[in-house]
Amino acid sequence: MNVKECLDGYIEQLEKEVMKILSDPKTDKRTKNLAMKPLTSKKQIIKNTIEALDMVDRVHKEELQKAGALKRS
Repeated sequence: MNVKECLDGYIEQLEKEVMKILSDPKTDKRTKNLAMKPLTSKKQIIKNTIEALDMVDRVHKEELQKAGALKRS
């Protein structure tokens, strides 16, 4: 399993946790908001991490292509 798949799995778990909080009729709005903030922040951090990993992969591929083009010249 690669890192991206693990992070996607973690996002799914966070979303399930969010749905649990939102679907609990006993919880008031203030408590829901307080419980949601850390989950939302975690999800955003994970999304940013995935974007950064994608960017690193893209830059790495570009560098490999440049190196290959230099060798051919």
